[in-house]
Amino acid sequence: MKLSPQDQRLIHNLKPSKFSKEGFLGTDTRSVEEIIADDLDTLKKTGVSKELLLQTLRDAYQKAKEAFGAEIEIKRNVTAVFCESMGRIPSPFCKDGLFEKGEAVVTDSASNLSLIITSLGINLIEKHDFFQGRGCRFRIDPLVAIKIFKLLPERIFSPRQKPSNG
Repeated sequence: MKLSPQDQRLIHNLKPSKFSKEGFLGTDTRSVEEIIADDLDTLKKTGVSKELLLQTLRDAYQKAKEAFGAEIEIKRNVTAVFCESMGRIPSPFCKDGLFEKGEAVVTDSASNLSLIITSLGINLIEKHDFFQGRGCRFRIDPLVAIKIFKLLPERIFSPRQKPSNG
């Protein structure tokens, strides 16, 4: 199948470049369409909406940014620190504009999981459902984000709870 000029340009823009040293695909060998489909399927299976995940990421990013480099508590066992960087980076998807380079590093000390949130990463998820490829430093793995921010609904009943005989 022959790729359109627009698809060829996107594939080129996702590779390492002077703007994105590591690129947006990391070590992932899947196509962009497969990456997007798998991540959306993960969200669907967990029952967590993209909107809830995005709002949670935006809130953590903003709180970390407003702390001016100090580590802040996002929720119990979850902290974030903002690392400011000079300059802007263009989206690999054309016509999305430029995004500040700063990043919020979020760490869950209970699970030992972490992720990096950037304004570009939030935009890629919001506008293109693209969480970036596996092995990419800036990938926001939806399952990791859900675990860190504890977005799964709490169970109403324990699986070991026995039904009453009454």
